Amino acid sequence: MDCAKLIGSLAVAWLLSGAGVAVAQSATQPPPLGAVLEVCQTSPLPAQRVATFTGSMPAIDGATRMQMRFELQRRRPTQRHWRAVRGAQSFNVWESADPGRAGFVFHKRVDGLQVPASYRAIVRFRWLRSDGTIARRERRTTRACKQPDLRPDLVSSSLRAVFGVRPALALYSLVVRNNGRAAAGPFAVRVAGATTEVMGLAAGQQIEVGVIAPPCAPGTLVLATVDADGRVNEADEHNSVRRPCPVAA
Repeated sequence: MDCAKLIGSLAVAWLLSGAGVAVAQSATQPPPLGAVLEVCQTSPLPAQRVATFTGSMPAIDGATRMQMRFELQRRRPTQRHWRAVRGAQSFNVWESADPGRAGFVFHKRVDGLQVPASYRAIVRFRWLRSDGTIARRERRTTRACKQPDLRPDLVSSSLRAVFGVRPALALYSLVVRNNGRAAAGPFAVRVAGATTEVMGLAAGQQIEVGVIAPPCAPGTLVLATVDADGRVNEADEHNSVRRPCPVAA
């Protein structure tokens, strides 16, 4: 096989980027008609979330040129239907093989994929006669590349307090859980204006964090925040909750 063409990288508003490489098959090995998901790489880091789609088509009698066009589609967990990804400039263009080839293979790579979401490609094929008219059309769909969110996700749940541990101070106990798919590094927990450091929390684990702060008044709300200084890159950054003052002796 010989390299027929290299398509430059692209940039989309939400940092999706991609490139294409075309490869023309030899005369003795015409490729089958098809579209496949060649690579699906997941990662907590956006730049390392990669999908590569490949289309292939054989030459047919009566046609002098082969072309294929890729459409990138995405579906989020909350969506029922697939939707086209707008702005992917290396997609939605007709890629052409050189005349006289026995077959045509084209690869489309996309990185910077958003999460959580699934991605697939619709590949359209057409064969052109020498006068530019279309001799045949086909369409194939690749299987989906699923991109889960692999980041940690710190959440707070129950809040307790013991008053009078020190003059004019209370000991608050906040349960913090990591609902994400990766361990969280060191983070701060703030309750009622005071902060305590936590060394880290494994995925799926929980910990009870003690914070010494001024006592709250019965009937009021206490503000509790996990990852108070924003050090942890999380799947969900909504980390503050208000809990009723846990009046206890």
